[in-house]
Amino acid sequence: MTPDPYPHIIDTHEPSEKNKFPLLIQFGVLMFILVGIFGVLFIGGEEPESAQEQLPTAQQNRASVTDSVPQKIDAVNITGTAAYVWDVRAQRVLFEKNSYSELPLASITKLMTALLAYELIEQDIATTVSINAIRQEGSSGLRAGEELDINELTELALISSSNDAAYELAASVGEILGERDGVSQFVTGMNIRAGELGLESLEFKNMTGLDVSSSQAGAVGNAQDVSFLMEYIVVNHPEILIPTQKATTRVYNSAGEFHDAENTNDVIDQIPNLLGSKTGFTDLAGGNLTIVFDLGLNRPIVVTVLGSTREERFSDVLKLVAAVQASVE
Repeated sequence: MTPDPYPHIIDTHEPSEKNKFPLLIQFGVLMFILVGIFGVLFIGGEEPESAQEQLPTAQQNRASVTDSVPQKIDAVNITGTAAYVWDVRAQRVLFEKNSYSELPLASITKLMTALLAYELIEQDIATTVSINAIRQEGSSGLRAGEELDINELTELALISSSNDAAYELAASVGEILGERDGVSQFVTGMNIRAGELGLESLEFKNMTGLDVSSSQAGAVGNAQDVSFLMEYIVVNHPEILIPTQKATTRVYNSAGEFHDAENTNDVIDQIPNLLGSKTGFTDLAGGNLTIVFDLGLNRPIVVTVLGSTREERFSDVLKLVAAVQASVE
């Protein structure tokens, strides 16, 4: 006979001797319990003094949790041309600087690339890297002909800002959108999705954010709409951003070979409770960075800086994060 795997659970299918109290004994026990309960109520009608003393403290603690919200901040000197700090939970702006100015986005564009791919296709579908993807500016170690899943390409596009991976995402997913060229269909889809989300300033010419020419950016938008895009992702699809919390990642192709990638955000370990981030840099854009972190008690704060320098985009964001923290403390 197989031993009972849960011997601590009492089998009540059959009445045990403990359940066979005579009726009068059960009634007597019940009366004894009731007398005890009413005696306590009548004799101890007032709360002990210690309990009364504790009540204000408990109320103060609840009030302090409720009141621990970030305040609007000012007098923060940053290099960036534009900035926006958004309290997702309270739905209010904490800081802004030229937040409606449309500026080049550079690789922040890849947030929309990743979002659209995520919403349109299963992440475990494999795709073969094309020679056109390899021809994109920069190198992430990919080679033509190797096969990777969509989610692996997304990780490379977001963490190491791989243009090869972003292009292949667009080409693969774009093929399901119609009969035209997959890449152009995907970029059209990016603009349609931006409109659906009410992000009217966002305009995409390509899926990477690379400058089209010395005078035309690959994508433009304002700091407010970039922040709202980040808000939409962290609220609805936070799993997209999880890889960007890591300093490094390793992705494998179908043959078991791997690619190591480093995060282009140099300050991820200096941002408390980081939920996600994306960098951007081109000649036209300068240095861009958008991040979202949890201030505590499930209060996501989005910080976006556009038009800074390659290095000062990081210090700009850290200044704003510190200012938000100080407004609570």
